[in-house]
Amino acid sequence: MFDIVIIGAGIVGLAIARSIAEKTDKSVLVIEKEESFGRGISSRNSEVIHSGIYYEPESLKAKYCSRGRDMTYAFCNQHNIWVNRCGKIVMGKLHQTNDLEALHKNAQKNGVPDIRLLEPKEINALEPNIEADIGLQVGCTGIVSAHDLMAAFYKISQEGDHDYLFKSKVVGADSKSDGYEISIENAQGELEKVLAEWVINAAGLESDMVAQMLGGDYPTLRYSKGCYYKLSSKWRGAFNHLVYPLPDKKHGSLGIHLSFDESQMVKLGPSAHWIQDRTEDYDVEENLLDQFFTEGHRYIPDLKKEDLSPDFAGIRPKIWLNENPMSDFYISHEEGKGFPGWINLIGIESPGLTSAIAIGEDVASWII
Repeated sequence: MFDIVIIGAGIVGLAIARSIAEKTDKSVLVIEKEESFGRGISSRNSEVIHSGIYYEPESLKAKYCSRGRDMTYAFCNQHNIWVNRCGKIVMGKLHQTNDLEALHKNAQKNGVPDIRLLEPKEINALEPNIEADIGLQVGCTGIVSAHDLMAAFYKISQEGDHDYLFKSKVVGADSKSDGYEISIENAQGELEKVLAEWVINAAGLESDMVAQMLGGDYPTLRYSKGCYYKLSSKWRGAFNHLVYPLPDKKHGSLGIHLSFDESQMVKLGPSAHWIQDRTEDYDVEENLLDQFFTEGHRYIPDLKKEDLSPDFAGIRPKIWLNENPMSDFYISHEEGKGFPGWINLIGIESPGLTSAIAIGEDVASWII
């Protein structure tokens, strides 16, 4: 019998485990279907610390992104994790002025600090290799080593004597008088069962299916696949800020943007298209080259097609509500649905990396 079972060892599951370890000595089992932590959504993204400019005021995404942003910078500084508060520029053409101004107003409503509208001369001074008519500078955006951040959470969790079960998949869940019985298919294909007083469903791409094991009405997910293309080494160190177009509302994404890593290597992405059958396909389609070149060339005038090559792909678990691809997180202690001690976290896509520490603190506080 464990006090707590956490399903999923991605950035959010690890952040919850870390917060529990720092606050209590309760016994914890973390179940992960991959061979190690952070192999899914958490390691296949732009590694951006988001500012909170995009999200509906009062939404969970706005709340957790704003809190989590500052907490992530502080945690990284405390634990010597590589982070770069480089800022970003959201840029557009003249006909997009109203959209950019609306984004600026939304950022103000969300209390995002260090933002200002830019004119072409200012954009050129900040980023000589970028061409745009209008821009919004966001100074509190940054990039982080997602792996190092997760490794730090994992270390703290292990120091709290938490148990980890890798290569193991949750295949069933039953409510019992004293908690929940979780059925697990282990690495050898054998069925195991564990009991827990609390269950935290942070299963990422499969979080809706895990929730539905108990019965009841929960959000369902739709997969949005995003591919990245890297720029050749001649572009290394050519940019000082992350560079974004205006959001792609049709696919619920932030558009094909420019980012870089600790080595200053530059990538474009992600693209966004729906996966109909919910398969975890991480192949990067080479036929996307023309799309990436077209999108990138709009704001990088000297970009050549031969500068681009396939890099990696990721999948976002998006809640699909009323045909709205820009839906919010679903984070709920399901006591009101008759399942006390069961917490669901469904549709934790971007800004999940930024929000993780803040989400972890709140979920831990519900238990302790």
